Amino acid sequence: MPFLSILDEEIEAELVLFDLDGTLLDASTRHRNLARARTETIGRLVGGRAVEEWARLSGVHRETFEVDPQGPLARAPRREDLAVASAAIYVSGHPWHEAWELAERAYEEADRLQEALYRPSLVEGAGEALRSLKEAGFKLGIATNGESTSASAMMKELGLLDLFDVVLGADSVVEAKPAPEMVLLACERVGVPPSRAIFVGDQQEDMRAGRAASVRAVVSVNNSEEAVTGLADYSPNSLADIRAAPRDQLALVNKDADSLQYNSTHNFKKENKKQP
Repeated sequence: MPFLSILDEEIEAELVLFDLDGTLLDASTRHRNLARARTETIGRLVGGRAVEEWARLSGVHRETFEVDPQGPLARAPRREDLAVASAAIYVSGHPWHEAWELAERAYEEADRLQEALYRPSLVEGAGEALRSLKEAGFKLGIATNGESTSASAMMKELGLLDLFDVVLGADSVVEAKPAPEMVLLACERVGVPPSRAIFVGDQQEDMRAGRAASVRAVVSVNNSEEAVTGLADYSPNSLADIRAAPRDQLALVNKDADSLQYNSTHNFKKENKKQP
């Protein structure tokens, strides 16, 4: 089993599971583009009043498309995000069932627009870290509160999809993060117990999901807030600080383990010889 090196500490693990937005991908750029796309489709399908209500409820600045990192667009699973859009459309004058249908249609059209115009970008060091971990023998996965199809499409566009053994989103489970269901399902899909998995994320939801799933360790990156780092086992400066332990270190660890086993066995046999 390979060892992971985080902050000069070696951790035995088989699976490294990652959140997506803010952990592997530049979240601010993606969220701005998504806000712009949804503004366009809601405005075209429903009208300006619905757009104003949606922007206010979703944490989107109407002029700049800046997104509140603690708001629904940035943090909520798709189903909750759709509920916000439906509420905005409802208060703009549409019956609830019609509002939900319009919200679904607007979001689907915005997804297609986003795919056509947005080019995903990785956070610094993400690509190198992923390739290095895969080459070292780790299984890799994604667990995001976004859609699994969208996550797979973005990884494919970046030429990284083949590195992942499992990609799950909020559409893959009944309860999204911070519930542990997604993390547990990822472990099940690749045949690795949670005790041999590491979960890497940038938000409280990630840390709580990993802890609730009883993974080997939860790791926070790209977020220095105490509310996040206080829940993490490790908080390296970047993904570049999460790497496979060098082979010579692994050999030393294995040698020490073998030596310990030999000494224990040898001493046990010596004690038995002393018995009358």
